[in-house]
Amino acid sequence: MMVKTLLSALFFTTVVFSSGSAVAATPVSYDQKADEVAHGGGCRKSSPPGSCCHKNRKTGEVHCH
Repeated sequence: MMVKTLLSALFFTTVVFSSGSAVAATPVSYDQKADEVAHGGGCRKSSPPGSCCHKNRKTGEVHCH
């Protein structure tokens, strides 16, 4: 019974500390390009109106044309 309790406590401690360190070690950047609206190389003349969008990196504003 005591061995089972000890193993359970060890498992719980391992899970708690390993998940916390993994989260703490993961770098987070709020200026990632994943949230940007992108269009490769500019707008095509054949693009429908409003489908070509660009984001100003300095202001964060998005405009579409």
